[in-house]
Amino acid sequence: MDWSRFIPSDFEYDWEKDKLAKHRVSFEEAVETFFNGYEVRRNKRFRDRYQLIGRTNGGRGLKIVFQLKPRNVVRIITGWEA
Repeated sequence: MDWSRFIPSDFEYDWEKDKLAKHRVSFEEAVETFFNGYEVRRNKRFRDRYQLIGRTNGGRGLKIVFQLKPRNVVRIITGWEA
């Protein structure tokens, strides 16, 4: 995957299992990190997941765990301050 050319087409999030709020991160902040320059690493525990290290529009550093689904749909799983 060439992450420098990646553009998400949509975002999904399981509001029933809201893990972002537990870490005081909003869904909007998690989405912002995909548009402000970032680094992506493969997740060590789950092979179908990635870790994104990036910044919100306000400059807050976050680590976001996500799955990449067909058609560049991003499923955000959790995130916390980096």
